[in-house]
Amino acid sequence: MSGTTLRRGDRGAEVSELQRRLQEIWVYRGPENGDYSEQVEQAVAEFQRWVSVKDDPSGVYGPETRRALEAQTSGRGRRS
Repeated sequence: MSGTTLRRGDRGAEVSELQRRLQEIWVYRGPENGDYSEQVEQAVAEFQRWVSVKDDPSGVYGPETRRALEAQTSGRGRRS
């Protein structure tokens, strides 16, 4: 990923990768459709609480959240 800050309303491949990473740690169970929906925003906020992110706004996938999530995931997601 390029390091772009993502938030609700964003769309595209970076959001799909975020969704896969959130699925990998079981915090997001929604579709992998590239849509930064309210459900994705809530999953990001929950992850931020788990790892005590302080510098990114709640629900926004910014640099601190990205570093923490990428350190814990492969980006390949889970497949059932």
